[in-house]
Formats: sequence, C-alpha cells, structure tokens
Amino acid sequence: MNFRRIVLSIFTVFFVLVGSILSFAQSNISKDEAKKISENVVKNYLGIQLDNKFESRLELEDENYRGISVWSMNWNKHEEDIDVDIDVEIDSNNGKILEFRYDTWDENKLVATMTKEEAKKIADDFLKKINPDESNKVRLTDNNYFSRDFSGPNYDFEYVRQENKLDFDQNRINIEVNGNTGKIESYSLNWDYDMKFDENKDVIDKDKAKQTLKDNVNMELVYSDVDKNDDGNSEKINLSYVPQWEKGFLVDSKSGDVVGWEGLKNELKYKDIKDEEKEKIYINSTKPKDRSAELTEKEAKDIIESIVKEIIKDDFEIDRLRYEENSSRFIARGKNVWRADFNIKNKDLDGSIYINALTGEMISFDSYNFNDDDEFEPKLSWSEGYDKAVNILSKYYGYNIKDVNTKLLEQNSYFYVNGKKINAQTYIYNFARVNDKIDYQDNNICVGVDAKTGDIEQIQYRWDKEAKFPTVENVIDKDKAKDIYFDNANLELGYFNINNGKDVENAKVLYSIKDMYMIERVDSITGDILDYNGMKIKKNDDENYSDKVKDHWAKKELTILSDNHIIDFKDFEPNKEISKIDAVKMIVNAKGYNTYELNDIEKVKFKDIKDNDEDMSYIKFAVEYKFVDNKEENFNKDAKITRQEMAKMIVKLIDKDEMANMKGVYSLGFGDEASIDNNYKGYVAVCKGLGIINGDNSNFRPKDNATMTEMAVSIYKALSKSGM
Repeated sequence: MNFRRIVLSIFTVFFVLVGSILSFAQSNISKDEAKKISENVVKNYLGIQLDNKFESRLELEDENYRGISVWSMNWNKHEEDIDVDIDVEIDSNNGKILEFRYDTWDENKLVATMTKEEAKKIADDFLKKINPDESNKVRLTDNNYFSRDFSGPNYDFEYVRQENKLDFDQNRINIEVNGNTGKIESYSLNWDYDMKFDENKDVIDKDKAKQTLKDNVNMELVYSDVDKNDDGNSEKINLSYVPQWEKGFLVDSKSGDVVGWEGLKNELKYKDIKDEEKEKIYINSTKPKDRSAELTEKEAKDIIESIVKEIIKDDFEIDRLRYEENSSRFIARGKNVWRADFNIKNKDLDGSIYINALTGEMISFDSYNFNDDDEFEPKLSWSEGYDKAVNILSKYYGYNIKDVNTKLLEQNSYFYVNGKKINAQTYIYNFARVNDKIDYQDNNICVGVDAKTGDIEQIQYRWDKEAKFPTVENVIDKDKAKDIYFDNANLELGYFNINNGKDVENAKVLYSIKDMYMIERVDSITGDILDYNGMKIKKNDDENYSDKVKDHWAKKELTILSDNHIIDFKDFEPNKEISKIDAVKMIVNAKGYNTYELNDIEKVKFKDIKDNDEDMSYIKFAVEYKFVDNKEENFNKDAKITRQEMAKMIVKLIDKDEMANMKGVYSLGFGDEASIDNNYKGYVAVCKGLGIINGDNSNFRPKDNATMTEMAVSIYKALSKSGM
C-alpha cells in the first residue's frame, strides 16, 4: 500500500474514531453504580454468572477518541480449560453502556449453525432492546471492505447513524452475534448526543459538486506495482493515472468549496531542493557496488554500528545480530539481509536496522520511543524536519538523488481531537523514485522525524534495481483519464463533524466520493478503473446468485458457507464437478486465508504454475496447509478431483492425518470398498466415522468426481463437529 493511500486510509479511520465531541466531565456515576451496571450487562446480555474465580478490575479513565470519561470494568478467568476475558465500558456521566466484549477461545464449533440473516434478526432485536431510540436512526452497512475471510462462527453487524436521511459515518453501533449460540458477544456505541446537524436543504446539486471536485483535482501519471495476490509481491509494474487530492476530497454542499479533512480550504505550500544542490549531493556520494561475496558477520556489525552511531548519537548496544536469507520482511522484498536490534543506554528507547547483505546499504531503520506524550511542544517545524530528511538522503542515498522526487507538499504539524489541538508525533517525508519524470509510488525513500525530539525515527529504502518499467507510449491523455475516473465515482451527501478546533459540536453537509479508497486509479492504456492492488475493478451486479440454491436440499449449509466467505455463489454451481483449483480455494478459505502470511510460505515447484498466476496465493496456502504436495510436476488446476481425493483434503483440514494413517484397523463397510485405493482408505474411514462424507446405497463411489455441493457440505460438516 503506497503512502498516499495510507494517509487517505488514516483520514477515513480518523473521521470515524474522533467523531465524538463531548467534553471531559466529572463522574456523575459512582464506582458502586458503575460496578452494578457492568454486572447487569454480564448477567443480562452475556448470560454469564460471575463467581469468585473471576479476577476483576474497575477504573475511571479518560477516553480520547470519544472525548468523555468512562468506567472501565474487566473480569478474567484463566484456568486449564477456560480462558475468558470480559470488558464493559460505562459512560461516567449518564451510566449509558458504551461497550462490552466477551472473548474466549473455548469454542466448540468452527462454523456457524445459523445464517447471517438469522443472526441479523438477533442483532436487530438486541439493538431495539438496548437502544430503542437510536435503533430508529441507523441503517445496516456492509463493513467488509478489505477482508472477506472466514474467521469463525461470529457475524459482525455495523449500523451507521442517519440524520435527515443522510449518513453520519462518525457515529456507529457495532454488534457481534455468535452464529452458534445466538448470543451477543460484543457491542459498541459511538454516538454524539450533543451534536447539532446543519439542515439538509439549499445544497448544490450532485453534478455541480462533482464538476467542482473534478476541476480541482489533478490526474498524475505514475508507476505502481500490480499485486494480484495481495501479498506484497509485485507481479509487474503498471502505468496509471492517480487522482491527487491536494486541495481536498470533500465539497461543501452550501458554498461549493473543495475542502480538506479539516473542513478548510487547503493552502498549498511545497518544499524542494534545487537541481544544483542535487548535483552537489550526487557528486559527493559513492554508489555501493555488489560484492563478490556477502558481508561477514563482523563486517555487517561494523557497518550497522557506524550507521546507528551516526543517527542516534547516544550510547547504544547492538543486540541479536542475525542473517536472513530471502527476508520475508515487506521492506526487504526477498533480499538477503543482516538484521540487528539495538537499545539506547539510560533511555526508554530501542530499535532495529536492516542492511543489504551484498552491498551494505541500509534498507530500514526504526527506533521506538515508549514515552509518548500527547502534550508537548514540537522541537522543530515540518520545514525543519524536511531539511533533516534531505540530509538523510544525502548521507546514505546520494547516488540516487537525481532519481528521487524531492518536491513535497507541506503537511499540517497538528490535528484536532474533540476540539483539542494535538501535535503530530512524527513528520513523515516520502520521496518517490522517479523514472522518465514519472513517480514510481511503490519505490521510495521514506524518512520519519520525531517532532518532539527532532531525532530520526524511521528510514525505509525500497528500491528494486531490476525494475522493468513499461513504456510511455499509447497512453490516454490526462483529461480522458479524469473523465473516466469521475464517470465511475459516485458522490454522496453526508454529515461530517470537522475537526479543526472550531464549531466542534456541529455536523456539516458535505459531498464525498463513496468508497474512494477502493477506486484507486485509471489504467493509462486500457482506461480501466483499478483497485489498490492494480487490479481491474469488477462492477457489482444486482443478480441474486443465492437463487441457485433456492430449493436445494443443502440450502442452509451452503448459505452459511456463503455468509462466511468460504464459497461464492457467483461462481458456485451446485451440481458441477469440482476442479482441483476450486476445491483448493474452498478448503483454503475454510482453513484460513491471511495475506500477511504469504511471504513466509515456500516457493511452489509446480511446472505449470507461473509466479504471476492469478491463483498463486491459494496454491501457496494449499502447499503450506499440506492439502497438496509441493512437487516438481504439473499442478493441473482444471483437473477434477475424485471423492476419495476430497476425503483426504477434508481429513487434512481437520488435522486427522495421524488417525487416517493407522493402517489395517478400518473396516469401511462400503459395497465398493475394494475400489478405494489403499492410500485413501484411512481418509475415507475417518470421514465416514465422523459423519462427514457418506456413501450412496452402501457404496462410496471413490473414483467418481466430486461435485461442488459434495465438497462444500463436507467442509461444513467437518467444521461443525465438536472438537474439530
């Protein structure tokens, strides 16, 4: 994810988290009253009887993101077979329940037994019970923007506040329902009761707002990585147009002005260094050369100590120096590196550093200060921090200075939370790599400067020397790219509580682009709208794919699997024989799909699978989970799997391999038992014994190809069995 997108995501989250504007208050609720309310929550909503085996803690705390003081109550019980944590938060001013959560790892079932629609009914009824007034002012949203992975039996429901038929995204109610028990396992309320809302009238129309935003945004041609598998590894470099929201990404519906996230017109100030200075830096630098052999441990330690000494300027100790081959760390991008941790003597400060094992170049530097303080006066301005960042470029990467965009837009050094001015802890300077005068967003040198101390806090050097850039030929022009982007952008009116220290109890009516962080860029050749991974965005259609199982005998099981993102009805054909890749996708989704783990998985050896294969992430997980053997042979994605092969996959899903490999102890009782291959009999026996896969008319049909429904229902049964 590039820096611009990170900032945008931070702003989006910032709006939601700091929407509350209530002032800090003295507690009107006594400690005993708060305890009683909390105990009633545990009893009445969680259905738990507290006993003397629970340890408890009750504290009065100031909560910055809500801007109020709260009573925070915790109970926990940690025994051999029980691991339970319960948290309850009560508004200390009025005793209102703000949050409760029940966490336990004592789950008997791994998949829900009720559909999402059934769980929604429970959530809706609970909301009416706990917040009857607020329940009439919310709508249910789809909160699964970035992750649609199977994560267990629970369903999450997010309700956004509405006023005058407009969303107020900064106020939300979240409810989590256990899909097995039907119990509410977590609840949170973020609601501004003193908020005033501007009238939703006399606003400019949507087309005018869109045109205003369009006139005030620049489409910049940039290089960026295409990451099909969302694993941090680029398959290729793409050339696309990206909107630059420097003037702001909101439109005031009354004035028609484009405003930033503070609700103000942005005054654009840039800082740069002159070409003559770049030339001087370049001449005085020495480009490191690839050595014939990698750095020895002593050589690496000497380089690391020298760098840390230059940056920290305090007494320090190097700790845990180690070599990493094909490092999985995102910034290292598979390079061989020397890594070390360090700690500063007599200070609550430590950090880590990576250097290239072949060149000695610093790949990353991070220091961690554990004495963060919200209230401080910055030691230096953003502009002074910029000079420090350029000094880092000069000292360690001067040989690249001509290929770096040093022109940066000055950022605010502070922000507001609940009307209170908060100074930024760190100034971040992101210098993009340049090729043919075009920024390469995913290659950069990033420097972080501690605003409080003026010290260098972070350095990240991401530079792929083997990068292959596409040519700048046959690209569509900038105006056409802008037309395409805004033809696909949907502007919506909504309420925003602007955090600029003024008028903090008033929500304004503003236009914003719905899901703008999903509509990332425009392909410069095809004109396609691309997402943050550089992949073409598939337009939503209104077809109800669940109709495929409308009258199906396994409708409930299949619906639950769909609700839990294990199958997708759009690609699901109940009676179709299932291919190997579709079986792999289904079973990997059930086991757990986490893109952050992909870099740690070994390289696949299959002859017919290329590194840029669109299904590579699933194939890698299938290897990691041992659903398939990683051999130098063809994977055969489109081959059909048999029922006995399906049985083996299911047994591996529930980790019963050892049981399946107990030779000579099973009597299957199928009429066609003799036709089951010997190396599959144990797996078939386990599935039969656990009631996961059955036969038809006393036969198992081991060599028949499995259908999508058979695979899906078998997965459901496996995940539904107690202890599986």
